[in-house]
Amino acid sequence: MDRALRERLDRMFSPRSVAVIGAGSEPERVGHAIMDSLVTGGFPGRIYPIHPRHQRILGIPVIPDLAALPEVPDLAVVALNQHSTVQVTARLSQMAVAGASVIAGGYAEMGAEGAELQKQLRDAAGDMPVVGPNTLGFLNARAALNVTFYPRVLRPGGVSFLSQSGGVGLSLKGRADDEGLGLAKWIGVGNRVNLEFHTLIEYLAEDPETSVIGVFLEGSADPRALLAAVAAATRSKPVIVYKGGAGADADRVTVTHTGAHAGSDRIWRGALKQAGAQMVSSSSEMISVCKALSVGKRPKGKRLGIFTHTAGPSIVAWDILRREPGCVLPELQEKTIQRIAQILGPTVPVVYKNPVDGAAGAFLSQPFHDIAEALLQDTSVDALLAIFCEHKNWPYPSGALVDLAHQYPQPIVACFIGSYRKIDPDRSKLHQAGVPTYVLPEDAAVGMQALLRTVDSSW
Repeated sequence: MDRALRERLDRMFSPRSVAVIGAGSEPERVGHAIMDSLVTGGFPGRIYPIHPRHQRILGIPVIPDLAALPEVPDLAVVALNQHSTVQVTARLSQMAVAGASVIAGGYAEMGAEGAELQKQLRDAAGDMPVVGPNTLGFLNARAALNVTFYPRVLRPGGVSFLSQSGGVGLSLKGRADDEGLGLAKWIGVGNRVNLEFHTLIEYLAEDPETSVIGVFLEGSADPRALLAAVAAATRSKPVIVYKGGAGADADRVTVTHTGAHAGSDRIWRGALKQAGAQMVSSSSEMISVCKALSVGKRPKGKRLGIFTHTAGPSIVAWDILRREPGCVLPELQEKTIQRIAQILGPTVPVVYKNPVDGAAGAFLSQPFHDIAEALLQDTSVDALLAIFCEHKNWPYPSGALVDLAHQYPQPIVACFIGSYRKIDPDRSKLHQAGVPTYVLPEDAAVGMQALLRTVDSSW
């Protein structure tokens, strides 16, 4: 990537100062919501709301116009109509603002007239990078920056998302919050006036705060450049793609959404896989995969051990994992079976095999720890899926799995069946220890599958 562009993007995504043009005092207006997002997110830099009539917004002094700014801001957020936006964007470019986010719609998604207006916006921007138009905006959780018009509390992490849809992007953000997954950056690409997917993927591939890149894609104006960027990025970090617009008539919907042609789903999926991307088919699957890859360890092989005290979820998980090429449930060594039998004792009626069902003998944390450790000590086990159900009197064996994660090199994925509310305090500790933790066995299996796929990857 061109050094000058990278420096501008760095300033844009990690700004010291932000101007909000069209900031308002009415809570129902987009300009007010962007100010709310900055304040709610705890942005530590300088905020300049710009409006010709207001005095203060959310306690922050208002600047009447661009000429009255005390400095050239690193980032400008434009919350005006599509026609005024073009004029303001030209002024921002002349001021040498590092970058802008343009919220308004009414451009390429509106047909020939809108496409012409988008061309005017591109010309007005010049060499100033612009996120949008027709976008929710973006956030950088590590910089406590949220310039979307959806105020959110930010949870920093290692996953960055690019989304061509604001709604799908919000579903990814919400699901990530539910799953305890922290984000690095979230960018609503919108109509991509001059920041196409390939440019942003190239930027995130070199971003030290991003360990996994997730992409929701409807279509691209430059598919070859996109595929080349994905192929280059996957040499160093995983790229996960959720492709929207799968039906034969998908273009009829996507063109009027972000001005993108969906194209042939079969061709897109094949080309993206060939470029090294992992493909997913839902927001839930996207988060399950991204969480595993950003939190968990990489296995050295695909020999899987499964341990549970309730057999059904292990069956559901294996139904998914058995479809992963090379994944097997190895026969356990005799000494492992003897150790498990010793831990459970003669009164627990189970068959000693993989998956290991500890039944009532694995309800408590100590035997759960000891059986899981016996599996990790077995040289035929490359990875462990541990399943436990929430109970009032039996605490999650979180400490046991944290201890084992620190002692043994194999990845551990935990499935703690229960409610998000109950699991969250323990899940944070497990994630810090490198144990991706899920509530549903299906999600845990998808996460483990993503880790197993790293055995065959180049990064």
